Order: sequence, then C-alpha cells, then structure tokens
Amino acid sequence: MNQSSIFRPPDRQRLDEQIATSIADAILDGAFPPGSTLPPERELAEQLGVNRTSLRQALARLQHMGLIEARHGSGNVVRDPEGLTHPAVVEALVRKLGPGFLVELLEIRSALGPLIGRLAADRSTPHDSGALRAALAAVQEADTAAARQAADLAFFRVLIHGTRNRALGLLYRWVEHAFGGREHELTGAYADADAVVADLRAITEAVSARDATAAAAAAEAYLNASALRMVQSYENAETC
Repeated sequence: MNQSSIFRPPDRQRLDEQIATSIADAILDGAFPPGSTLPPERELAEQLGVNRTSLRQALARLQHMGLIEARHGSGNVVRDPEGLTHPAVVEALVRKLGPGFLVELLEIRSALGPLIGRLAADRSTPHDSGALRAALAAVQEADTAAARQAADLAFFRVLIHGTRNRALGLLYRWVEHAFGGREHELTGAYADADAVVADLRAITEAVSARDATAAAAAAEAYLNASALRMVQSYENAETC
C-alpha cells in the first residue's frame, strides 16, 4: 500500500487539528489496525506535507483522545477505537460512519428522554420551573436555526439540572459532545421554529405541573422528532 495516499492534505487553518483528523480517519479506515505503529515522525510529516512541530501537536491530540499510545522504544502505537469513549473519538466515528452511527447515538439520546422528563417533573423546584420557562423564551426569541439550536441545548441543560441526577447529566452531555464539530450539519433540524417551540412548551408545561407521566412522554416525543430532523439535516449536509 502506498501510504502517501492514506491521508487527506490538511488545511493550513488549525493545522494540528486537521492533521489529527487526517490520521484519525486513517486509523478508523483500518489503514493502521489496533496494535500497529504509526510511521516515524519524519516519514509521517513528509507524507502529510507538514512540519514536525504541527505533527507533534496533532499526535498529542490523538494521545489525549486515546487513539494512540506513545511507547518508549516502539513509537506511537494504535489503540482499538471501538474500546474508547472519548467524545472526540465518537465524533470521529460519526464523521466516518455517517448517518448509521448518528442514528445509534440519537437512539441513546431519545431513550434518555422519558427518564429526564419524569425526574424533572418529580424533582424540579419552583426556581427550576422559572429557569425552564426562561430557557423556553430564549428558544422562542431565537431568530435563526443556529440560534434556536444553541437555545435548545441550553434548554436541555436547564431541564437536566432539574432532575438532580448528576450521572444522567453526564450521560446526556457525553452524547451531546459526541457531535463535536458537526453541529452545523444538524442545524437544519431547527429550521421549523413552530415544531421546536411547541414540543419544548409541552415539556415545560408538564414539568411545571409536576406531571411526571406527561413530562416523560413529551420529552420522548420531542427527542424522537428532533432525531428524525437531525438525520435528515445531516444527510442533506453530506450531499451538498
């Protein structure tokens, strides 16, 4: 195999990130299976057409992600990406595997909906309800899909805070962070302001009324509906 063709030429902007992405993609493509060693730095820099300083910064990123391990006397050894849970690795899998893996992530997100809604309704205080209404107002006031997307994320942070379940918050944030730098490809899911606002209002009203059954159903319904819109948005972005 001609390894010079394995890597995509990186952009000059944020060079270390681009290099890390190129190497990560090569690993996920199977060019470097688990347990194999990356080429020496000098050779790798030549193949990528970059300087060794930027390459070392990129390799440090990959070590932080857990995709490679620097071993004395062996070089940079590739780890098994399927055994890793770092959000950056998950984001790389979304980028590499496309809508199929995105759907799997969104299935987890949707499954958390009923639990989030029920616990928020059971445990939220009047202060939490007020904060949730303020978060809903921010969604309503958003005048672009991107602003609505950011407001939606903020709404769910407030909602999950009301559950008083820190582990649940960590799980949801893990899924949220897994989208990494691909959020812009999901922005189209927030183009229909009426649909987004109506569903979030249903969640807000059920939580404020402390109706756990209705809150669970409303949260599940919204996350399922938004998941379908996200997949469509992602597929549209990939074809552009």
